[in-house]
Amino acid sequence: MYVCSCKAITDRTVRAVVAAGAQSVDAVADMCSAGSRCGGCWPTLEALIAEGEAQRSRADTAVA
Repeated sequence: MYVCSCKAITDRTVRAVVAAGAQSVDAVADMCSAGSRCGGCWPTLEALIAEGEAQRSRADTAVA
Protein backbone atom coordinates (compact mmCIF):
# COMPACT_ATOMS: atom_id res chain seq x y z
CA MET A 1 0.00 0.00 0.00
CA TYR A 2 1.07 3.57 -0.52
CA VAL A 3 2.32 5.20 2.65
CA CYS A 4 3.48 8.50 1.19
CA SER A 5 1.10 9.80 -1.46
CA CYS A 6 3.23 12.84 -2.27
CA LYS A 7 6.21 10.73 -3.33
CA ALA A 8 4.34 7.48 -4.21
CA ILE A 9 6.31 5.43 -1.66
CA THR A 10 4.94 2.10 -0.49
CA ASP A 11 5.13 0.36 2.87
CA ARG A 12 7.50 -2.19 1.31
CA THR A 13 10.00 0.53 0.52
CA VAL A 14 9.69 2.04 3.99
CA ARG A 15 10.09 -1.36 5.65
CA ALA A 16 13.21 -1.95 3.55
CA VAL A 17 14.86 1.32 4.59
CA VAL A 18 13.91 0.69 8.23
CA ALA A 19 15.51 -2.77 7.96
CA ALA A 20 18.56 -1.06 6.45
CA GLY A 21 18.89 1.13 9.52
CA ALA A 22 16.54 4.11 9.30
CA GLN A 23 15.39 4.86 12.86
CA SER A 24 13.59 8.18 12.39
CA VAL A 25 11.26 9.88 9.95
CA ASP A 26 14.16 12.09 8.85
CA ALA A 27 16.30 9.04 8.14
CA VAL A 28 13.48 7.44 6.14
CA ALA A 29 13.07 10.69 4.19
CA ASP A 30 16.81 10.79 3.47
CA MET A 31 16.84 7.19 2.26
CA CYS A 32 13.67 7.04 0.14
CA SER A 33 11.95 10.48 0.22
CA ALA A 34 8.86 9.30 2.13
CA GLY A 35 7.81 11.99 4.58
CA SER A 36 9.88 14.69 2.94
CA ARG A 37 7.03 16.80 1.65
CA CYS A 38 3.75 17.46 3.50
CA GLY A 39 4.21 15.29 6.60
CA GLY A 40 0.80 13.64 6.35
CA CYS A 41 2.41 10.21 6.37
CA TRP A 42 4.57 10.78 9.44
CA PRO A 43 2.27 8.89 11.83
CA THR A 44 2.36 5.86 9.53
CA LEU A 45 6.12 6.16 9.10
CA GLU A 46 6.58 6.35 12.87
CA ALA A 47 4.44 3.21 13.26
CA LEU A 48 6.49 1.34 10.65
CA ILE A 49 9.73 2.44 12.33
CA ALA A 50 8.43 1.24 15.72
CA GLU A 51 7.39 -2.06 14.11
CA GLY A 52 10.87 -2.48 12.67
CA GLU A 53 12.51 -1.70 16.01
CA ALA A 54 10.26 -4.23 17.76
CA GLN A 55 11.21 -6.90 15.22
CA ARG A 56 14.92 -6.14 15.72
CA SER A 57 14.49 -6.31 19.47
CA ARG A 58 12.73 -9.69 19.27
CA ALA A 59 15.45 -10.98 16.95
CA ASP A 60 18.18 -9.77 19.31
CA THR A 61 16.44 -11.42 22.25
CA ALA A 62 16.05 -14.69 20.35
CA VAL A 63 19.76 -14.74 19.49
CA ALA A 64 20.87 -14.02 23.07
